[in-house]
Amino acid sequence: MILVVLIVCLVLVISMLAYVSAAFYLADRLTHTKRQRVQGTPIDLGLHFQDVQFLTFDRLTLNGWFVKSPEARATVVLVHDRLGTRADVEQGLLKLHGDYVRHGFNVLSFDLRGRGESSGCRDHLGSREHHDLDAALDYLWKQENQLPVVLHGFGFGAALAIKVASRRSGIAGIIADSPVASVREMLRFQHSHIPAYMFETVHWFARWFFDADLDELKPIDIINQVEAPVLLLCAEIDNEVPESHALNLAAASLNRDHQIWVAPQHKGHCSYYIQHSVEYVNRSVSFINHVVPIRILPVTSDLAEARPTRAS
Repeated sequence: MILVVLIVCLVLVISMLAYVSAAFYLADRLTHTKRQRVQGTPIDLGLHFQDVQFLTFDRLTLNGWFVKSPEARATVVLVHDRLGTRADVEQGLLKLHGDYVRHGFNVLSFDLRGRGESSGCRDHLGSREHHDLDAALDYLWKQENQLPVVLHGFGFGAALAIKVASRRSGIAGIIADSPVASVREMLRFQHSHIPAYMFETVHWFARWFFDADLDELKPIDIINQVEAPVLLLCAEIDNEVPESHALNLAAASLNRDHQIWVAPQHKGHCSYYIQHSVEYVNRSVSFINHVVPIRILPVTSDLAEARPTRAS
């Protein structure tokens, strides 16, 4: 009888060790960034640009580009998706630089920590990445503090933009493409094959060992604190971040300047720009023109007198 009890206890111990090891392994894999190479530069589009670097509060170096547009009246800050880079090919971010510059906007883009060419090796699932956007804005306002700033985020990056705008002033507007309403809900949807109890254990290890809290980035709880106008964009069918995220964000906001547009019958995640770039850019620029109106200077009497006249 004692032998049976010992065997049962041994099996239970081995099972528990296997469970804990599996949960720790999954937490490590979940928070280990899948670094992608930055493909191309703005010079491929015939654009002059500046390589920029700035430090985060925890001393990580972030790399990016600053592209100037002649007579720019605003600066657009691009915030890429969770697994992307500032030149994300699948979402067309490099090409978007050119479209914004041609419409009279400066563009600042950068790689989040652990992505692209920025330092770091962990995906903190939003617990720390929002400080990366803070560092970008601090850099920008030291360089170009005269121009309005518009944030244009994609997926995870859109969630970061909403979070930062909820606690910082000086943001003229936000374009949120396929925004994440809750990182927990997003990951639970993407990893629905993992049992709920295992998912919670993975979260515990991720939070305590890798500083990655699934509940830290939850824009649905704070979007009502965002005073700046927001344009929420999403596809009708999205297998990574369902349209319910954008719809719930719109429902949670009581701000009349927060609007939503669902691409009818479109399937894909942050892919509408790639397939319908003209419409996407027109819609985005129209929104920016609304939050940053074009200033038309009045013609003064001195200027009127200085106008050349046709010789008789």
